[in-house]
Amino acid sequence: MNLKVFLSGLSVSFIFGLSFLFTKNSIEHIPVYTFLSYRFFIASLVMVGLSVIGVIKLGKKPYWKLWQVAVFQPILYFIFETNGLKYTKSSEAGMLIAMIPIIVMILSPIFLKEKIRWYQLVFAFMSFLGVVLIVGVENSGGALVGKLLVLGAVFSAAFYNISSRKLAQEFKPEEITFFMMVTGFAFFTILSLLTKQFVINISSPVLIGALYLGILSSTVAFFLVNYMLSKVSPTISSLFSNLTTIVSVLAGSIIRNEVIRPIQIVGMILILFALFGNSYLKQKGF
Repeated sequence: MNLKVFLSGLSVSFIFGLSFLFTKNSIEHIPVYTFLSYRFFIASLVMVGLSVIGVIKLGKKPYWKLWQVAVFQPILYFIFETNGLKYTKSSEAGMLIAMIPIIVMILSPIFLKEKIRWYQLVFAFMSFLGVVLIVGVENSGGALVGKLLVLGAVFSAAFYNISSRKLAQEFKPEEITFFMMVTGFAFFTILSLLTKQFVINISSPVLIGALYLGILSSTVAFFLVNYMLSKVSPTISSLFSNLTTIVSVLAGSIIRNEVIRPIQIVGMILILFALFGNSYLKQKGF
Protein backbone atom coordinates (compact mmCIF):
# COMPACT_ATOMS: atom_id res chain seq x y z
CA MET A 1 0.00 0.00 0.00
CA ASN A 2 1.54 3.30 -1.06
CA LEU A 3 1.72 6.43 1.07
CA LYS A 4 -1.01 8.30 -0.83
CA VAL A 5 -3.54 5.52 -0.24
CA PHE A 6 -2.57 5.32 3.42
CA LEU A 7 -2.94 9.08 3.92
CA SER A 8 -6.25 9.06 2.04
CA GLY A 9 -7.55 6.35 4.35
CA LEU A 10 -6.50 8.26 7.45
CA SER A 11 -8.11 11.44 6.09
CA VAL A 12 -11.42 9.71 5.37
CA SER A 13 -11.48 8.18 8.86
CA PHE A 14 -10.71 11.54 10.44
CA ILE A 15 -13.38 13.41 8.43
CA PHE A 16 -16.15 10.90 9.07
CA GLY A 17 -15.11 10.40 12.69
CA LEU A 18 -15.57 14.10 13.47
CA SER A 19 -18.88 14.38 11.60
CA PHE A 20 -20.89 13.25 14.64
CA LEU A 21 -19.24 15.90 16.78
CA PHE A 22 -19.97 18.73 14.32
CA THR A 23 -23.55 17.56 13.88
CA LYS A 24 -24.18 17.38 17.63
CA ASN A 25 -22.65 20.82 18.21
CA SER A 26 -24.74 22.37 15.43
CA ILE A 27 -28.15 20.92 16.34
CA GLU A 28 -27.81 22.42 19.80
CA HIS A 29 -28.31 25.82 18.13
CA ILE A 30 -30.73 25.12 15.27
CA PRO A 31 -33.66 22.79 14.46
CA VAL A 32 -32.53 19.45 13.06
CA TYR A 33 -34.24 19.66 9.67
CA THR A 34 -33.13 23.23 9.10
CA PHE A 35 -29.54 22.19 9.72
CA LEU A 36 -29.87 19.30 7.28
CA SER A 37 -31.23 21.74 4.70
CA TYR A 38 -28.15 23.93 5.24
CA ARG A 39 -25.79 20.97 5.00
CA PHE A 40 -27.18 19.64 1.74
CA PHE A 41 -27.50 23.12 0.27
CA ILE A 42 -23.75 23.56 0.67
CA ALA A 43 -23.07 20.04 -0.59
CA SER A 44 -25.30 20.66 -3.63
CA LEU A 45 -23.50 23.91 -4.38
CA VAL A 46 -20.17 22.09 -4.26
CA MET A 47 -21.41 19.32 -6.55
CA VAL A 48 -22.93 21.80 -9.02
CA GLY A 49 -19.71 23.81 -8.99
CA LEU A 50 -17.65 20.70 -9.70
CA SER A 51 -20.03 19.85 -12.53
CA VAL A 52 -19.72 23.33 -14.05
CA ILE A 53 -15.92 23.22 -14.11
CA GLY A 54 -15.95 19.70 -15.54
CA VAL A 55 -14.66 17.72 -12.57
CA ILE A 56 -17.95 15.83 -12.44
CA LYS A 57 -19.57 14.83 -15.72
CA LEU A 58 -23.22 13.83 -15.70
CA GLY A 59 -24.61 11.74 -18.53
CA LYS A 60 -28.16 11.52 -19.82
CA LYS A 61 -29.62 8.72 -17.74
CA PRO A 62 -32.92 7.86 -16.01
CA TYR A 63 -31.94 9.41 -12.69
CA TRP A 64 -35.43 8.88 -11.31
CA LYS A 65 -34.38 5.29 -10.60
CA LEU A 66 -32.10 6.59 -7.87
CA TRP A 67 -35.07 7.32 -5.60
CA GLN A 68 -34.57 3.85 -4.10
CA VAL A 69 -31.11 4.99 -3.01
CA ALA A 70 -32.05 8.49 -1.85
CA VAL A 71 -34.93 7.30 0.33
CA PHE A 72 -32.44 5.46 2.54
CA GLN A 73 -29.52 7.87 2.13
CA PRO A 74 -29.78 10.78 2.81
CA ILE A 75 -33.48 10.94 3.80
CA LEU A 76 -34.04 8.15 6.35
CA TYR A 77 -30.41 7.91 7.41
CA PHE A 78 -30.09 11.55 8.40
CA ILE A 79 -33.54 11.73 9.99
CA PHE A 80 -32.51 8.88 12.28
CA GLU A 81 -28.90 9.96 12.83
CA THR A 82 -29.43 13.65 13.48
CA ASN A 83 -32.41 13.12 15.79
CA GLY A 84 -30.53 10.32 17.52
CA LEU A 85 -27.62 12.60 18.26
CA LYS A 86 -29.97 14.87 20.22
CA TYR A 87 -30.48 12.11 22.77
CA THR A 88 -27.19 10.23 22.82
CA LYS A 89 -23.47 10.90 22.91
CA SER A 90 -21.45 11.35 19.75
CA SER A 91 -19.01 8.67 20.96
CA GLU A 92 -21.83 6.12 21.35
CA ALA A 93 -23.24 7.06 17.96
CA GLY A 94 -19.85 6.48 16.38
CA MET A 95 -19.57 3.04 17.93
CA LEU A 96 -23.06 2.03 16.78
CA ILE A 97 -22.43 3.27 13.23
CA ALA A 98 -19.51 0.82 13.11
CA MET A 99 -22.17 -1.90 12.78
CA ILE A 100 -23.05 -0.87 9.21
CA PRO A 101 -20.67 -3.34 7.45
CA ILE A 102 -21.95 -6.17 9.64
CA ILE A 103 -25.60 -5.39 8.91
CA VAL A 104 -24.78 -5.22 5.19
CA MET A 105 -23.20 -8.67 5.46
CA ILE A 106 -26.32 -10.06 7.12
CA LEU A 107 -28.73 -8.49 4.60
CA SER A 108 -26.71 -9.20 1.46
CA PRO A 109 -27.62 -12.92 1.24
CA ILE A 110 -31.29 -11.95 1.49
CA PHE A 111 -31.38 -9.13 -1.05
CA LEU A 112 -28.30 -9.75 -3.20
CA LYS A 113 -28.19 -13.56 -2.96
CA GLU A 114 -24.59 -13.46 -1.71
CA LYS A 115 -23.23 -16.45 0.20
CA ILE A 116 -21.89 -16.01 3.71
CA ARG A 117 -19.20 -18.13 5.38
CA TRP A 118 -19.05 -19.59 8.88
CA TYR A 119 -16.59 -17.02 10.18
CA GLN A 120 -18.84 -14.21 8.96
CA LEU A 121 -21.62 -15.56 11.15
CA VAL A 122 -19.24 -15.77 14.12
CA PHE A 123 -18.07 -12.20 13.65
CA ALA A 124 -21.66 -11.01 13.13
CA PHE A 125 -22.60 -12.46 16.53
CA MET A 126 -19.51 -10.87 18.07
CA SER A 127 -20.52 -7.47 16.70
CA PHE A 128 -24.07 -7.95 17.96
CA LEU A 129 -22.69 -8.68 21.43
CA GLY A 130 -20.60 -5.52 21.21
CA VAL A 131 -23.68 -3.46 20.38
CA VAL A 132 -25.58 -5.01 23.30
CA LEU A 133 -22.79 -3.87 25.63
CA ILE A 134 -22.90 -0.34 24.20
CA VAL A 135 -26.68 0.10 24.08
CA GLY A 136 -27.23 -1.51 27.46
CA VAL A 137 -24.95 0.83 29.39
CA GLU A 138 -27.63 3.37 30.34
CA ASN A 139 -31.21 2.73 31.37
CA SER A 140 -32.59 6.26 30.94
CA GLY A 141 -35.44 6.49 28.45
CA GLY A 142 -33.93 9.39 26.55
CA ALA A 143 -30.60 7.64 26.11
CA LEU A 144 -32.29 4.46 24.88
CA VAL A 145 -34.39 6.42 22.39
CA GLY A 146 -31.25 8.07 21.04
CA LYS A 147 -29.47 4.76 20.58
CA LEU A 148 -32.49 3.20 18.86
CA LEU A 149 -32.66 6.16 16.47
CA VAL A 150 -28.97 5.76 15.64
CA LEU A 151 -29.59 2.05 15.04
CA GLY A 152 -32.30 3.15 12.61
CA ALA A 153 -29.59 5.11 10.81
CA VAL A 154 -27.42 1.98 10.74
CA PHE A 155 -30.11 -0.06 9.00
CA SER A 156 -30.88 2.81 6.62
CA ALA A 157 -27.22 2.95 5.63
CA ALA A 158 -27.16 -0.82 5.16
CA PHE A 159 -30.15 -0.75 2.81
CA TYR A 160 -28.55 2.20 1.01
CA ASN A 161 -25.44 0.10 0.40
CA ILE A 162 -27.53 -2.71 -1.02
CA SER A 163 -29.60 -0.40 -3.25
CA SER A 164 -26.51 1.45 -4.44
CA ARG A 165 -24.76 -1.82 -5.27
CA LYS A 166 -27.70 -2.85 -7.42
CA LEU A 167 -27.57 0.42 -9.38
CA ALA A 168 -23.77 0.67 -9.59
CA GLN A 169 -23.67 -0.91 -13.04
CA GLU A 170 -25.94 1.78 -14.48
CA PHE A 171 -24.78 4.88 -12.59
CA LYS A 172 -21.35 6.22 -11.68
CA PRO A 173 -20.59 6.99 -8.01
CA GLU A 174 -20.51 10.74 -8.66
CA GLU A 175 -23.91 10.58 -10.37
CA ILE A 176 -25.42 8.79 -7.39
CA THR A 177 -23.82 11.26 -4.98
CA PHE A 178 -25.00 14.26 -7.00
CA PHE A 179 -28.59 12.96 -6.92
CA MET A 180 -28.34 12.26 -3.19
CA MET A 181 -27.10 15.75 -2.31
CA VAL A 182 -29.74 17.56 -4.39
CA THR A 183 -32.50 15.28 -3.10
CA GLY A 184 -31.37 15.85 0.47
CA PHE A 185 -31.45 19.62 0.04
CA ALA A 186 -34.92 19.59 -1.53
CA PHE A 187 -36.43 17.13 0.95
CA PHE A 188 -35.13 18.66 4.17
CA THR A 189 -35.87 22.22 3.05
CA ILE A 190 -39.49 21.28 2.32
CA LEU A 191 -39.73 19.26 5.55
CA SER A 192 -38.38 22.11 7.68
CA LEU A 193 -40.87 24.51 6.06
CA LEU A 194 -43.83 22.15 6.53
CA THR A 195 -42.95 21.59 10.19
CA LYS A 196 -42.39 25.34 10.64
CA GLN A 197 -38.84 24.72 11.82
CA PHE A 198 -37.02 26.63 9.10
CA VAL A 199 -35.03 29.54 10.50
CA ILE A 200 -32.13 31.66 9.35
CA ASN A 201 -29.20 31.04 11.66
CA ILE A 202 -25.63 31.78 10.63
CA SER A 203 -24.06 31.55 14.07
CA SER A 204 -20.57 30.11 14.25
CA PRO A 205 -21.48 26.57 15.45
CA VAL A 206 -24.13 26.21 12.73
CA LEU A 207 -22.06 27.68 9.91
CA ILE A 208 -18.92 25.74 10.80
CA GLY A 209 -20.88 22.50 11.11
CA ALA A 210 -22.71 22.99 7.81
CA LEU A 211 -19.48 23.85 5.98
CA TYR A 212 -17.62 20.90 7.47
CA LEU A 213 -20.35 18.39 6.73
CA GLY A 214 -21.35 19.86 3.38
CA ILE A 215 -17.84 20.21 1.96
CA LEU A 216 -15.63 17.68 3.74
CA SER A 217 -17.99 14.84 4.69
CA SER A 218 -20.12 14.99 1.55
CA THR A 219 -17.51 15.93 -1.06
CA VAL A 220 -13.83 15.62 -0.09
CA ALA A 221 -14.21 12.29 1.74
CA PHE A 222 -16.24 10.94 -1.19
CA PHE A 223 -13.44 11.65 -3.66
CA LEU A 224 -10.81 10.23 -1.31
CA VAL A 225 -12.80 7.00 -0.97
CA ASN A 226 -13.04 6.75 -4.76
CA TYR A 227 -9.28 7.30 -5.04
CA MET A 228 -8.63 4.51 -2.54
CA LEU A 229 -10.95 2.13 -4.36
CA SER A 230 -9.11 2.81 -7.60
CA LYS A 231 -5.83 1.71 -5.98
CA VAL A 232 -6.72 -1.06 -3.51
CA SER A 233 -9.50 -3.60 -3.02
CA PRO A 234 -12.61 -2.76 -0.96
CA THR A 235 -11.41 -5.30 1.62
CA ILE A 236 -8.34 -3.19 2.32
CA SER A 237 -10.07 0.19 2.09
CA SER A 238 -12.82 -0.91 4.49
CA LEU A 239 -10.23 -1.34 7.23
CA PHE A 240 -9.80 2.44 7.30
CA SER A 241 -13.53 3.01 7.76
CA ASN A 242 -13.28 1.15 11.05
CA LEU A 243 -10.91 3.83 12.32
CA THR A 244 -13.84 6.25 12.09
CA THR A 245 -15.19 4.74 15.30
CA ILE A 246 -11.96 5.43 17.18
CA VAL A 247 -11.86 9.03 15.97
CA SER A 248 -15.50 9.57 16.98
CA VAL A 249 -14.97 8.14 20.46
CA LEU A 250 -11.80 10.13 21.09
CA ALA A 251 -13.35 13.35 19.75
CA GLY A 252 -16.42 13.00 21.95
CA SER A 253 -14.28 12.28 24.98
CA ILE A 254 -11.63 14.96 24.44
CA ILE A 255 -13.67 17.84 22.99
CA ARG A 256 -17.08 17.32 24.65
CA ASN A 257 -15.80 15.64 27.83
CA GLU A 258 -18.09 12.65 27.25
CA VAL A 259 -17.43 9.80 29.66
CA ILE A 260 -16.60 6.44 28.09
CA ARG A 261 -17.34 3.53 30.42
CA PRO A 262 -15.15 0.40 30.46
CA ILE A 263 -18.00 -1.83 29.26
CA GLN A 264 -18.48 0.45 26.24
CA ILE A 265 -14.80 0.10 25.42
CA VAL A 266 -15.20 -3.68 25.51
CA GLY A 267 -18.16 -3.41 23.14
CA MET A 268 -16.19 -1.21 20.76
CA ILE A 269 -13.25 -3.64 20.79
CA LEU A 270 -15.56 -6.55 19.95
CA ILE A 271 -17.04 -4.69 16.98
CA LEU A 272 -13.64 -3.65 15.64
CA PHE A 273 -12.18 -7.13 16.15
CA ALA A 274 -15.08 -8.61 14.20
CA LEU A 275 -14.58 -6.17 11.34
CA PHE A 276 -10.82 -6.66 11.15
CA GLY A 277 -11.11 -10.43 11.55
CA ASN A 278 -13.69 -10.70 8.80
CA SER A 279 -11.58 -8.63 6.40
CA TYR A 280 -8.41 -10.57 7.26
CA LEU A 281 -9.89 -14.03 6.71
CA LYS A 282 -11.61 -12.92 3.53
CA GLN A 283 -8.32 -11.56 2.21
CA LYS A 284 -6.65 -14.91 3.03
CA GLY A 285 -9.24 -16.70 0.91
CA PHE A 286 -11.14 -18.50 3.67
